[in-house]
Amino acid sequence: MPEHPKSEITKEEAGWLLSRVWLDALEETARDFHGNWPKMFCARAYEHATDTWMKILANEYDLEIQPETTIIDAIESYVNLGVRAGLFTSHSDFKFDALTPNKTATTVFGCPYRKTCMDLIDSGFSVSDLTCPRIGCFRAAVKSVAGIDCDYEVTRFSADACEGFIERV
Repeated sequence: MPEHPKSEITKEEAGWLLSRVWLDALEETARDFHGNWPKMFCARAYEHATDTWMKILANEYDLEIQPETTIIDAIESYVNLGVRAGLFTSHSDFKFDALTPNKTATTVFGCPYRKTCMDLIDSGFSVSDLTCPRIGCFRAAVKSVAGIDCDYEVTRFSADACEGFIERV
């Protein structure tokens, strides 16, 4: 028997619903202009979003992030900032492993953007097609915080976690 829709939406649910709508729209628009591989477009959008978020935190809330020199240090500093600013609930929502100095494996547990990715998979896309807002913003943070240009890829998507990597280009 199908689950009945909820009759009330909390403010928190409304915020996540709005995020899901905008991320779906961003992804669909990127595909409209870039075919089935809109990653370059989305990666650039994630750079703008990450830089703007960090500027707002620095300018309006005195929450700044210090420059870093490695991929993993930049990601961990970004997560520290995200926890302090309320974007992330806990460091334990993520796992990072420096595979080499130029490649870091990322795992995201319980991602709030999971439904956006699920929408894409349900419409026929594969895991390798996902542009992943979370890992994409980690990659953008590496570029901004450490000045290291990287690529990223999603390698696994499940109900429990998303996995991928960030790698220097």
